[in-house]
Amino acid sequence: MAVLNTHNNLCVNANATIWHFQRSRTRRSRLERLCEDVEPWVALYNAFSVKGYFPQLGLLMPIDTIIDFPCRVKKDLGHGDMRAGTKVLAELVRARERCEAARARASKTRLTDDSPIRVVRTLPTGVQVERTATIGEIEAENAVLNAHVPVCTNCPVNALRRPFGCIAAVAYPITKPAERWLIDRVEPPDAIGGALCLQNIADAAIDGERTREYRTRGLFQAFPGLDRDLPSNRFDKPEITGDEVFQPLLLANDKIVPWQALHVLLWFGAVKLDDAIPKTAEDAMKLTRLEPADRAKRAKLYLGTPEADAGIDQLRNLLKTLFVAWVRDVEILIDT
Repeated sequence: MAVLNTHNNLCVNANATIWHFQRSRTRRSRLERLCEDVEPWVALYNAFSVKGYFPQLGLLMPIDTIIDFPCRVKKDLGHGDMRAGTKVLAELVRARERCEAARARASKTRLTDDSPIRVVRTLPTGVQVERTATIGEIEAENAVLNAHVPVCTNCPVNALRRPFGCIAAVAYPITKPAERWLIDRVEPPDAIGGALCLQNIADAAIDGERTREYRTRGLFQAFPGLDRDLPSNRFDKPEITGDEVFQPLLLANDKIVPWQALHVLLWFGAVKLDDAIPKTAEDAMKLTRLEPADRAKRAKLYLGTPEADAGIDQLRNLLKTLFVAWVRDVEILIDT
């Protein structure tokens, strides 16, 4: 296809271009000059550096994501070591949520304070310890979090507006409504978000095989996977499938950097600039030109009306986390 040839001939170095693109106004002008020579969305795609890098980003779910923002909670839990404290916080929150879920099922399963749960803890030294403890014991250990709730409530990266809301989780199985919701959120091919998504699928040779493998293991409710018809487009792609949409989300690296977070938000039409979803390359480039101080003023998260499905809620929370991390210009750490 001509558009792919144009992309390949451009040969923009991935990491160098992103550095130029994000950090310097004079370097940003280089990207703008590229747009004079090729279709603007192609230049924007190159600047986002999807080919050869972004497909490796991925997320192996169930996952915990935590916004990598320095705070007193993490410092205290890590005894002065912020990175160690981040791991301890994630594991304490995970354990607390497992206890809450167990309590919610208690009337049916007859769980008591003495009921055992397997947990993995990371000590401040970084050593991981796996053990089985009772619900009562875990809740007693998690009481250390209670003193930190007031500090956490007003944290600027509390994406979920709840205690320790810098942490979001997506768990198996992926529900059928959640899969449909995410597929339907992919922007149309003639919009910049849809074009970037479809270009990523083409460049990474995504065939959905990894997702289909997960389906055979019962990790998705829908079998076979769902799909959505597409209008005529430059990619000659008649449909997009859930297998294709989720495959880039099934391999995990350690973190998501701010420009990657914005990229995913554009795929799913989840970010607005001045109350409008970006539709052209120029619209998206306006977002990329925003300094962090201006992002919260001019950009908004757009997720539509909440729906009554826990799987959808988890995907919504993931997008909330991506948005806040991009606005604050900080990374997201991934723990699978």
